[in-house]
Amino acid sequence: MTALTVRFDFAAALVEDAERCRRVAASLMHPCFRDLERVSAHRGDRWVEHAPKMADAIVAILQDPKNSAVTFDTKRSKELVAGGEIKNGTRELNQGATRFYGYLVFPVPDDLDTTINALCELADALDTGAGFVTAEPDYAYAEKVALGGFDPKPRPGLSTRQEIERRGRYQHMWQRHNELAGPEWGTFLGAEHLARLDIEKVRASGAFERVVLVSPRLAYLQLTTNPADDLRDNFEPKLQAAREVLAPILMDLSDVNLD
Repeated sequence: MTALTVRFDFAAALVEDAERCRRVAASLMHPCFRDLERVSAHRGDRWVEHAPKMADAIVAILQDPKNSAVTFDTKRSKELVAGGEIKNGTRELNQGATRFYGYLVFPVPDDLDTTINALCELADALDTGAGFVTAEPDYAYAEKVALGGFDPKPRPGLSTRQEIERRGRYQHMWQRHNELAGPEWGTFLGAEHLARLDIEKVRASGAFERVVLVSPRLAYLQLTTNPADDLRDNFEPKLQAAREVLAPILMDLSDVNLD
């Protein structure tokens, strides 16, 4: 089952901000996230307090300093089809605008526009500094892409350039707040990206199907109407057109290889 992969690198220390926790929880209760059925608290090396997904449960987990994150999954079944995790701010990965991360993976929904609107709302609530949305062939592949690493998994439709960008996003994680390894089907740009880019020129370029200025600190760019386009061999020209428009904020990936 084709899965939608969403990654947020964000600034908000949720454990310290009850109001922002409530905004995050309200966003996650939208019907488009129905496949994220259950929550738990990531505490140490264990996942505890499993419960049906409810806003109050999400807030309670995020506000508890004993936890590192709220985790989502499906009810027990033979195959996991949806999951994710959002850090609450007790452990920093980085500094500044991308110091925490979260990800969601769930089947590509029928109501895609509504889902993208909800993801933009969630990204804003998290004070997202960078992130992306893309489609992958199945849950396991999608989770691997969301978490990143030095070993991107090849698949049909994934160009060598895109593999390098995905490895570079991880290899140069300290630069995510103001530079982009490369575009995905959907791309979140944070405040430090927008300070170096004219969003109206991006909009006028015609390289993107959708350009949304979510707030003065956050924009969302989308290449086509269908995320499954990313799984086709003819998607690379779309990515290349986006790279040309986003050139002022692209990372130098000359030191990244696939060996």
